[in-house]
Amino acid sequence: MKKGGKGGANTNRGGLEFEKETDLAAFIQRDLSDKYTLLPYEFKEPVIKSSSTAYQIYRNDNLETPIGLITKQFQFYNGLWDLYHLKNINHKQWKPDEVFFNLETNTVYIVEKKWQETAGSVDEKIFGFVNKRRLYQNNFNQKTHEPKPTVEFSALFNSSWWIYGIKDAAN
Repeated sequence: MKKGGKGGANTNRGGLEFEKETDLAAFIQRDLSDKYTLLPYEFKEPVIKSSSTAYQIYRNDNLETPIGLITKQFQFYNGLWDLYHLKNINHKQWKPDEVFFNLETNTVYIVEKKWQETAGSVDEKIFGFVNKRRLYQNNFNQKTHEPKPTVEFSALFNSSWWIYGIKDAAN
């Protein structure tokens, strides 16, 4: 742990704004509404309470068959149950920043968004992403018939730290 660090307290400063700026549903509505339509999705049997809105996504030329479902945080577990009748088998319930259940390709995209301004725990968390993907995949491996959904794990970082290397003034 970083001495004098604030842990997740700084998430509110830059991270929440970053999550808003990179919101998939907002991007589709803003920039791709000529091709896709998003409709709020009500879970039939929610397994966990969540105030975030889930969206089904449709191609504008076929509003009868959804392409997929976009969820945030705990809504992932409602999607897991509603779409696949599976429950979380892991000992922990993570709150993925965003999830896209692609029904056409049978792929579940887990997206973690990380905002980093100085050296700290976020740059160390990337080493756990491979294992996190495997643990999310375990939920889908419970399915007794093929094809089982494939989990893809993506991380979205702010460029100021990860690409341009702005350093912590204390180092």
